[in-house]
Amino acid sequence: MNLLTSTKYAATGGWGFAHFADGKPGSAAFLRTCFPCHEKAKASDFVFTHYAP
Repeated sequence: MNLLTSTKYAATGGWGFAHFADGKPGSAAFLRTCFPCHEKAKASDFVFTHYAP
């Protein structure tokens, strides 16, 4: 993680999330749901190592 990334995405552990629907950016409301879910996988750098519905 570089300094720019860690500063810009400090509230989400250095991760930036994106969502596209029909080639267009998804809603900001939807993106706010990403980090709370990934936070459960903090021990593995916020990455799920298996499918998590």
